[in-house]
Amino acid sequence: MGGSGQNAGHEFLRVINLSFLNIRVRVKVRTINMRQVKKAIELNRDEGGLVRDSTQSNIEVKTVYTPQDIADIDYQRDIADPGCFPYTRGLYPKMYRDRLWLKSFIVSYATPEETNAAFKSYIVNGLNDLRLLADLPTQSGLDPDHPAAWNSMMCGGVATYAINVYEKMLEDLPLEGVTYELAHSNVLSSIYFHGLLAGIMEKQGLNIRDLRGNGICDPIRAKLVYASPDWTTEINRRVLLDHIEFCLDNTPKWKAIAPNGVDPCQGGMNAIHELGEVIAVCTSVIDDLEKRGRTVDDYGPMVVALDAESDFFETICKFRAARRMWAKLAKDRFRAKTARATQLKIGIRTSGLSLQLQKPLNNAARVTLQILSCVLGGINSLDASSIDEAIGLPSYEARMFNLDTQHIITHEANVPLVADPLGGSYYVEWMTDKIEKLTNDYLAEVESRGGIYACLESGWLNSVMEEDRLRVQTEKAKHQRLIVGVNSFLGEEGPINRAISDCSYKVPTEAKRHERVAEVKLFKASRDAVRLADCVRKLYLDTKTGANVSRAIIDGGKAGMTVGEVCGVVRLGYGLGYDPMDTIPTPDFVEAALKGRE
Repeated sequence: MGGSGQNAGHEFLRVINLSFLNIRVRVKVRTINMRQVKKAIELNRDEGGLVRDSTQSNIEVKTVYTPQDIADIDYQRDIADPGCFPYTRGLYPKMYRDRLWLKSFIVSYATPEETNAAFKSYIVNGLNDLRLLADLPTQSGLDPDHPAAWNSMMCGGVATYAINVYEKMLEDLPLEGVTYELAHSNVLSSIYFHGLLAGIMEKQGLNIRDLRGNGICDPIRAKLVYASPDWTTEINRRVLLDHIEFCLDNTPKWKAIAPNGVDPCQGGMNAIHELGEVIAVCTSVIDDLEKRGRTVDDYGPMVVALDAESDFFETICKFRAARRMWAKLAKDRFRAKTARATQLKIGIRTSGLSLQLQKPLNNAARVTLQILSCVLGGINSLDASSIDEAIGLPSYEARMFNLDTQHIITHEANVPLVADPLGGSYYVEWMTDKIEKLTNDYLAEVESRGGIYACLESGWLNSVMEEDRLRVQTEKAKHQRLIVGVNSFLGEEGPINRAISDCSYKVPTEAKRHERVAEVKLFKASRDAVRLADCVRKLYLDTKTGANVSRAIIDGGKAGMTVGEVCGVVRLGYGLGYDPMDTIPTPDFVEAALKGRE
């Protein structure tokens, strides 16, 4: 362009097509004079350089690594080939040539119909691991008609209060030959919704032994991060063991617990403390099972959920260290006799905490690098965050970007062709070893304080998470940790960023919430009262006498017991009040069903 358009201080409009958003916008570009450029160079000279000499978790690193840094590492003992103990390089000899990672993300919108349609669309485009979630009241053991449920009802997920909602949400979706994951925050939700899946299968004449997947069902994470009010830690610990035993005997393709480090990490824990917390839960589960006469070989492979943060190499090495640590523990501490029992399968949630409201287009780079770190780290299942997740529930196009990024890494970049391509790097092997040693030091402190449950109840775990979080906040404030577009390289937000913000899913209206409350009341009134009363009595007595409650929960779900009712009846079996919020009385039909029962 010529003429006055080149004069300093003037602005011009350029029209561009954003075909991927199917919109036409005008971009405002500001002409900057030489004085402004020189000033920017002076201001950004330091900002453009490195400000750290340590990883995101404050592991100090050198500028270069050599063979001397890994001189104490023995290849066969500490690394070995892919598919060989201790699985540092991955669980399978050919890794992704034989089987790609499962592609997964949470799909849970305001209504079961929306969620069902979304699942079908994403499955056609490559989703093969179906992650289910619910709104926050449901995850707290509250039905939609509970007074405390109103403000967050249908926000962040479906109000899946009973089997009728699950049947709508999963209509025309296969229950056999597909992997389901339950991403709920507490033990109650994982067990209740596993019960609904099993109940629907039984109603359809299917064999529940073919139900495949896992629930997080982590009693430490439930209290540490969410302070879930539904059940006490004592109840969670006992009912979890019931659930594990039931799954081992009846739904063997379903992993009853996936100890979760994602949310503690999102809550502030660094990689060392995240991994330590997860490994501590794994060991406590096997310790408790051994008291019931079960072994690590009965349990088989351990499944965990870890976070993929923005520190690229630290994240890769965390996954490698995790596999190695569990392999050694299973063999040395729990005397595993089978190879399967020494294996750790890692499911990933890329870091939602790393995603920023400012300049959300930058989140595309963050998510892409985090996905790449997962593939290079040899994970088994990947739930990648979406670029608009800091704004609201992900839009359709953000989800498609999520899947397509994984397809590009697989089929265009050819990253998965070789198992553990970074194996043998002096830096990677040193960092893997360093993370293992630091995590073992942390685990020793956990044990010295009485174990992971004692650390939770004493508040010590919360203090660790809070200290980590405050350190990160301080580093950001002092510009010792740069977040592009937030505290550095601010730039200006253009139309693409605004379009991303505008496309995110919006929360339901009050009218929709009123409809849901009316729906649940109608559903409760329509149930078979005699059958329901029998299920209430069975669940109460199994809870009170110490019998396994899992079958009672499945049968109760099939009879229409809601998540709130299951929560309340178990609480009554422990001598607690029916309502975790101490707001509503025990329903009349529950009192009638339990009258005279001891």
